[in-house]
Amino acid sequence: MRCGPRQPGQRRKAAQRAQMEIAGEVGYRMEAVTFAKSAGPDIILLTAEEPASRALETAEALTNILPATPIIICSSNNSPEAVRRALVLGARDYLLKPLQAGQLLEAVKTVMAQDKQRQMRREGQLPETEVRGMVITVTGGKGGIGKSVTSVNLSLALRRETGRSVAMVDADTHFGDVATLMDLTDRNKNLGTLLPVLEQVERHNVHEFLTPHSSGVRVLITPTDREVWENCSPDSLKRIISLLALTHDFVVVDTSGSFDKLVRACIEVSTLTLMVTTGEVYSVRDTAAAVRRLAAWGVGPERFKVLLNRTTPRDGIRREDLKAAINHDIFWEIPYDRKVPNSVQLGQPVLLEANRSKAALSYTLLAHSIGGKQRAAERRRGVPVLGGLLQWRRPQANKLLSGASVKS
Repeated sequence: MRCGPRQPGQRRKAAQRAQMEIAGEVGYRMEAVTFAKSAGPDIILLTAEEPASRALETAEALTNILPATPIIICSSNNSPEAVRRALVLGARDYLLKPLQAGQLLEAVKTVMAQDKQRQMRREGQLPETEVRGMVITVTGGKGGIGKSVTSVNLSLALRRETGRSVAMVDADTHFGDVATLMDLTDRNKNLGTLLPVLEQVERHNVHEFLTPHSSGVRVLITPTDREVWENCSPDSLKRIISLLALTHDFVVVDTSGSFDKLVRACIEVSTLTLMVTTGEVYSVRDTAAAVRRLAAWGVGPERFKVLLNRTTPRDGIRREDLKAAINHDIFWEIPYDRKVPNSVQLGQPVLLEANRSKAALSYTLLAHSIGGKQRAAERRRGVPVLGGLLQWRRPQANKLLSGASVKS
């Protein structure tokens, strides 16, 4: 059924080309409501042009009379306010002119499929949807670029700044430095003890294999026996990460510096991948290759971000030059901070050992950007995230603004 001016026009032709049977074409308001009640269409295509009030009033009336019948609005008005009003009044989709047959067919299929799922869920024919936490894989084109330091400090910052549950997976098959960086001495529970019984592990008991850190972050430590990783399949690693995502708000996965099948498994099951690079020539070259590899794997640019980690005071590469070299935007920059290597030697993450340092501030801002959460004290005062942090450490924060992709 199509509501709007009685003209054959583009909407009718698009519907015909999409092989849809048109129950009727009517005007607005009472004419549309009366016809819809008698015809009982599967879907309603409503044309909305100025003055838009006629079409929007019709949409509201149709929604009240036939709440189970989806409405798709077609208009040449692409203003956000027009779209918002249409959706508030009951439209399921909002298509812009000129309307193409393929576009209309895809919209109708999507809306009808959603309606079918809603109906099945109401009748108890669909299982309850499981909510997964956000999985963040930290990787890079080579070793020694600060992946593990980033993984650890990001995990701590997410835990402290959001107050939500955080799990870490040390999936670095070559070195596995997370336990050392977090000074975890009890390493009896690790991935090596989990793998042999993985088929019996579910969301209610997976925590038994995690080692708690004093910060509240729970860690799945890497096994010391290299053969464990040789017997670990990509599907097993995906299952472990997925189980943790069912029980934690954030799962941070630290990986090795080689893009092997296990790293690919981590990336495929992730919500977001952080690609760490430094300004060194070899790191930039390997990062460019890694970006191409992700594209070949079908990982869209919205699912991975590049993080520039300045590891030496002489690392003067410009962000613009790095962007051109790897053909990808730079999402974040961790400034050089001499306190970082000191914290590594002490086995105390810089976020805990020197929480007012430049690097700690940058990791805190990164956690806010990823976690989308303000600290409770700042929310109570109504202070924007970035504003609150600038008051805390304004001189250093100003230096970071040129490198941090954070909006107040």
